[in-house]
Amino acid sequence: FVNYRTSAYKLHLFETLSGYKFVMLSDPNAESLRFVLRSIHTGPFLEYVVRNPLITSDSRERGIDNEYFRASVDRLVRGLSVFS
Repeated sequence: FVNYRTSAYKLHLFETLSGYKFVMLSDPNAESLRFVLRSIHTGPFLEYVVRNPLITSDSRERGIDNEYFRASVDRLVRGLSVFS
């Protein structure tokens, strides 16, 4: 399962070998955004979450509470030609 399309949106999924899941919603007619989710994992996630000893490992309740991670993901996504 890598994506799911409805009439209102398309859900994209990327799951790592370690079990982390990255999900993104887009326009239903968008191409696969798996490469974007992989870029988020190999870039901001590894840099600001995995390598940061101050981040709690189990963030299911609050999500990832890291300003640098959020800002970096925002820059990465806004910089893609898919979203311009």
